[in-house]
Amino acid sequence: MSFEQRLEKAHAELQSHGVWLSNYKPPVFSLLRALGIKVAPPYYLNFHLNAIIHFWYFAPIIFLAMYFGILGDAGAGAKLAMDKAAFWGILYGLGMSLFYLVRRKQLKLRSWSDFS
Repeated sequence: MSFEQRLEKAHAELQSHGVWLSNYKPPVFSLLRALGIKVAPPYYLNFHLNAIIHFWYFAPIIFLAMYFGILGDAGAGAKLAMDKAAFWGILYGLGMSLFYLVRRKQLKLRSWSDFS
């Protein structure tokens, strides 16, 4: 079975459980797929991979917001903005991974390998 067919079945299962489209198809995953990276929906990824993806999605955004917005007037520099972005990126990544892990167990979803 192709990746696209597995993805459609996974999306259908999530939709049948009442999961919102924005939860099972977040923009970062659509961007990764547009770049040619075949990544399963976040509900079917393991905790660590979810944390890494969400960290790399969130940290650059927070860095730019800190550097050009909040900390720009204070003259604090890139180092402080990078430190804060790393902290908040890790926190966001772990939080989102925990959310998807708990919801996967609550909804009793099949594993990604079951869609073959």
